[in-house]
Amino acid sequence: MEIPEHIVQTIRRKYSRPAKLSDPFSDFSQEELKAIISKCDADLSETDLICIFQSLLPAGNYNESVYFMPIALERLCKDDGDGASTLCGNMLRWIGQQKERLESDGVYDELLSFFDDAFAEMTSSFELAGDCPKNCGRACAIFEALNAISTVAALGDLLLRKHFGSAETYEQAAWLVFFLEQHLYGLYRHSAYLQDVSNDKPLLRKAYDTILSHALNDESLLRYWSKRLDSCGIW
Repeated sequence: MEIPEHIVQTIRRKYSRPAKLSDPFSDFSQEELKAIISKCDADLSETDLICIFQSLLPAGNYNESVYFMPIALERLCKDDGDGASTLCGNMLRWIGQQKERLESDGVYDELLSFFDDAFAEMTSSFELAGDCPKNCGRACAIFEALNAISTVAALGDLLLRKHFGSAETYEQAAWLVFFLEQHLYGLYRHSAYLQDVSNDKPLLRKAYDTILSHALNDESLLRYWSKRLDSCGIW
């Protein structure tokens, strides 16, 4: 994943590194704020960036926080731990709350496109790391946050439909069933798209056939999918 150069150039041209973080909602101690701002950009941790882009209680105001956007985006391109997933969700919610300011700066749509592209790259393969697919933390955070910030259309649902709706390839079918299982467990119960998928028998059958043909000669993969397909009612 690459950060669009226009985003970086626009932010760097308009905003300088803040000398302090103003803590607009009085949620941090002065020691915490000084500990973050005293670090050079390269030394900022995921926890620092999570504090800066807290959606409800950010450490800085818009002018202060937006400077750190390119740094946070670069971190998301490299990491896939719990911290990266939390940062991903925080950033998208912050972006949704700052929509008017980001539109005025000419980077809002490009930021959404970045996360669309990032989601596509994260889900371009379906490789297991234990009982979970790689990149699932960030992919789930993007989906959930996009639905949360949507005011007209459910952007997260549109993302799933766009990338997995046809279930033509193993990767598409696998990720579709992965998200469906989370929905049926109650994690994404407000997703209208996943609710529709749960009742779409032809699509579920297509996903089943696509997954089975890929997993048939891999005992461990077959064992993994037998549980998931059964829990989704399509085994």
